[in-house]
Amino acid sequence: MSKNTDFFPIERNRYFYGKLLTAQDFSLEQRYGRQKSQLLNRLALGAGVVCGLGVSASDDSTLLIESGMALDYQGRMVVVEEPMLRKLQMLEGQETLLGHESAYLCLQYDETDREPVNAVGADTGESRQCNVTREGSRLFLTAQPPEYRRLMEAEGRDNVCILYASQELTLVLTVPEAVCAGEEFPAEVLVVKNEKTPPVQFLLEGESALVESEDGRLHLEFQESPEERRRVYPVQFKLKARKLSDVDCPLFPAGGEINLELGSHSYKNYIEIEAACHLCAGQEQLETRRQSMDNLERRLRGRDLPIYLAKLELINSAGGVFLASVTNLPFRQRQSRSSSLREQAGLQTVTTSVRSLEYWQKPDVRAVYQRSAGALHLDFAIPSPEQYDYAVSHGTVDMTMPGGLRVNSKVYSDEIAHGLGPGAVDIRLSIEFEDQKSGGETALCCGNTEVFRGKSSPVTPPWVEAAALVYPERGTMRIGLWLHDMVEGNRITVHYFAQKPERDTSRILANRPVSIRLTPEFSHMSCRGRLQFLAEVVGSEDKGVMWSVKEENGGVIDRNGVYQAPELPGTYEITAVCSADPDVSASAFVIVE
Repeated sequence: MSKNTDFFPIERNRYFYGKLLTAQDFSLEQRYGRQKSQLLNRLALGAGVVCGLGVSASDDSTLLIESGMALDYQGRMVVVEEPMLRKLQMLEGQETLLGHESAYLCLQYDETDREPVNAVGADTGESRQCNVTREGSRLFLTAQPPEYRRLMEAEGRDNVCILYASQELTLVLTVPEAVCAGEEFPAEVLVVKNEKTPPVQFLLEGESALVESEDGRLHLEFQESPEERRRVYPVQFKLKARKLSDVDCPLFPAGGEINLELGSHSYKNYIEIEAACHLCAGQEQLETRRQSMDNLERRLRGRDLPIYLAKLELINSAGGVFLASVTNLPFRQRQSRSSSLREQAGLQTVTTSVRSLEYWQKPDVRAVYQRSAGALHLDFAIPSPEQYDYAVSHGTVDMTMPGGLRVNSKVYSDEIAHGLGPGAVDIRLSIEFEDQKSGGETALCCGNTEVFRGKSSPVTPPWVEAAALVYPERGTMRIGLWLHDMVEGNRITVHYFAQKPERDTSRILANRPVSIRLTPEFSHMSCRGRLQFLAEVVGSEDKGVMWSVKEENGGVIDRNGVYQAPELPGTYEITAVCSADPDVSASAFVIVE
């Protein structure tokens, strides 16, 4: 299966009178036009989604992919002609998801040969060939994170460095290759986390020969808001370059120290950061250097990379893998016709995610705007469809027939227990009879037996109608028969099938346990420092809590969860008590140093 991945050499047919045209010549003619258009797409437009291709969760196991078009890193158009509804189990790569907390939905160009025909006079020895090649797309799932260096370099980023990588968090630093001396320039850290990752807090610092500062050190510090719901987002830092000219300066000549806090987990390490910038004397020199670095090899990086349409947060259970939330285009692989307008307005990126709620919970929408990055994130929480579990019961009742003429007579059973206890129960009845046309085999007729009466009927069940009378308070029932015609023998056996929904929304709401989760659960801070605590109440519509500090001189915390540490070092306990149930509480601890 050809993927048309070769741009070079660019050759075209040279025509002349008397030239013998073969299949190779016509293929070359197609390849020439295709190479030119794909190369122009890749160099002038880049790669990414042009329109549509949004991804959302239809339910906890189904993805809805909108129609749309993208350009891949080979410059080829990848078209999804109409919206697609796909179960996770239907997608390629679903077998690799089990045991993983997150995965990616990827899009690639694909093509298939169609319409097989007889190949008359083929010099390949094959008697059949395909008449057309249909261009299309390939959707697949992968639990492997992308190669961040290749992905970001393909997007034109420089100095890509992995600061931290684990299953729950990845931090990727990018810095421009060249900056203007004495002027501000951006450094960006890409944050990639999972559904259950606690709020992120990190500090990257070290001696820097590039950045102007009072102590000669560079400090990149970030503390994530507890309300942040995005799983992938950039954090931008504005730095000021030193007033030097025509020199290459490393960002951290002796390496950097990273201090990371994730809830109660702390991480500290010294890392080598291979990031350096060239200091240019002015904008003209900066532009000249950028033009000199902008070559064909740089523009054609990552030609086999896919388009990452969505990041999926997963829930693993005994029944399989289910969706928790969906983040569209996590790595901003999108082309926009209005980028300049967005930059003027200060809004550079808009991302969305979808969370699945329990069916009794209310839908919710949260918006988080990060001014420093010019990013707006919308988090949609949508209740899942209500589902029911059923208790079932089955049994038989022998109905004794009356003596004498039985045409148009009625028979009733005694009150009997159906076995599912009190409550609304659905009863279905069937009449047992012997199918004489099948050698006396026992059969059950459900519904109206009159349907099977007539010369063309394959069987002849007794002409009987059955009904059930249910007593919900006692958990019992009566069965009645209406005999429309004579019935052979002195009894009829009736089978009953009873089912009762076990899931009661009001009962679950009343009996579900109430709990509180505090974030962060464990943290370090300085004397007189301030820290925002977040309390998540589960199992109650009342989300309010009452904050307090257990120690008498352990600092103060206001009703919004903002804690101010005391002047004395020590370990202090922060307590949150549920407003709906004073017996439910949770604690977090801070070490003041």
